[in-house]
Amino acid sequence: MGYYSIVIVIISVIILLAVMISLALYISANNYIKKHSSEIYEKNEPLSSECRDLASFLLKQQSTFKRYLAENGLTQTYNCSNSVLSNAENNPIKYLIKYSDLDYDIQCLEELDFCETFSEKLGIFYEKTDELYKQVSKTIPNRVYIFLPKEKFFVKICNIDLSFFPQSYPVFRFLYISPAGKSQREYKIFITTDVIKEIKSELSRKLNKYSHAKVQRNTMTNDLRNAIKKRDNYTCCICGNSIYKEPNLLLEVDHIVPISKGGKTEADNLQTLCWRCNREKSNN
Repeated sequence: MGYYSIVIVIISVIILLAVMISLALYISANNYIKKHSSEIYEKNEPLSSECRDLASFLLKQQSTFKRYLAENGLTQTYNCSNSVLSNAENNPIKYLIKYSDLDYDIQCLEELDFCETFSEKLGIFYEKTDELYKQVSKTIPNRVYIFLPKEKFFVKICNIDLSFFPQSYPVFRFLYISPAGKSQREYKIFITTDVIKEIKSELSRKLNKYSHAKVQRNTMTNDLRNAIKKRDNYTCCICGNSIYKEPNLLLEVDHIVPISKGGKTEADNLQTLCWRCNREKSNN
């Protein structure tokens, strides 16, 4: 056997050993997590449960979020002139509203309100999962941390598959292609929580000329809802049920004097109700 052949054999053996060691460490890390998953989950409460509850909420609402964005034309590519693209760069919200499929009505605002809530919770979810991953990494052996990627960690510890969640913001694209097709420009508007809030604000401003009912419903912002729920200690004002008794309880903000009877969207005329009591009140 020649010198080079011996070198190749030695290198091959080293590579094989390295692969076998890596595989052994990977298996060891997975066995450690399998054995201690419940213990790790409990040690990091309430953060573990917060991540899992947020994931459950987002998975249930994600298809509606995507549908609302698509139906309102907020995730399309709009082919436009060079001047329109330049104007969009200078005034993105105005041109986003103009060239999307948004309507100046209550339904559109309600859909945007839903999207705003979803987007906010998605941001909180990623903050919480990052926090949990960093927190756990300080308490488990390095060999486990190194060989257990974040995605697999959440599947094994919290039963959360991160691949189901969007890794970037939805995008509205203005696209200009020259007549000869030799050059093109594009401008992207990322549909962040702040962008959704700006869209809502602009739509609400233009709707103020409409009827009392429409104006009052426009005033019911996500921030106002959260303030009323916080004021009422996240407790139903009729039955007394709360998120402390039922963590996933759906709470809604209701007008004490209905808008149809002249009620206004003001703190004194708003109350927190669970979805059951709100439905019963609406049917009476």
